[in-house]
Amino acid sequence: MKHQVVEVKNVLRSLELLENLQGRSSITPGIGLIHGPSGYGKTTTTCWLINQLGALNAIYVRCYATDTPSSFLARIMGELGADPIYPLRKSVDFIVDRMNDRQLPLFIDEVDHIVGQAKTMETIRDLYDATEQPIVLIGMEEIARRISHRKQLFNRLSEWVEFKPADLEDVHAFATELLDERIEVGECLLEHIRQRSGGEVRRILTALEKVERSAIASERHHVTLDDWGDQPLFLEFRR
Repeated sequence: MKHQVVEVKNVLRSLELLENLQGRSSITPGIGLIHGPSGYGKTTTTCWLINQLGALNAIYVRCYATDTPSSFLARIMGELGADPIYPLRKSVDFIVDRMNDRQLPLFIDEVDHIVGQAKTMETIRDLYDATEQPIVLIGMEEIARRISHRKQLFNRLSEWVEFKPADLEDVHAFATELLDERIEVGECLLEHIRQRSGGEVRRILTALEKVERSAIASERHHVTLDDWGDQPLFLEFRR
């Protein structure tokens, strides 16, 4: 399968979020939120958004379960090509200066890991207040509720996108743009993939790659649901 981002609905809505944050008026806050279940393509979409800006025109950091305020700031410093400066306030000042000088938006992925850390979340608010550059938080489906308890940060959210399950039109777009040009997948098989995957992008792509490999191995150019039969599309657990 080809390695590229397909501009399905979730991707286009995320692009609109970024454009709205960048083009907002001076009285509108500039923090955005992308959230939804695992496997829906949030991180891939975020990386695509950054590529649209240019890799040197944005900061991207991924949070970890072991993060502390120090390690979180150190990762941002690393993205800026610098070592941490102590005390931590100097690292914050450095990041603020670079974000302002270069007009850099900040993307923070897997924010679920740090949302319970008051100091780290307040640091994010400090970075926004000192720069007013767009900050995009990316997390799981519960992140909006969890952030809502941090009113000062929550009130600065002006744009949000909840990733939805892929529909048949999305699945068709994945098949059209990612599969070998010689292979066509029947509409009923695409709908079967959508249903069995629950619209989860990661599973859809796994299924399509299996169909592609099978088609190439059997020298088929068109694969229908009857052709595929009851072969597994991905690992499933049945109770």
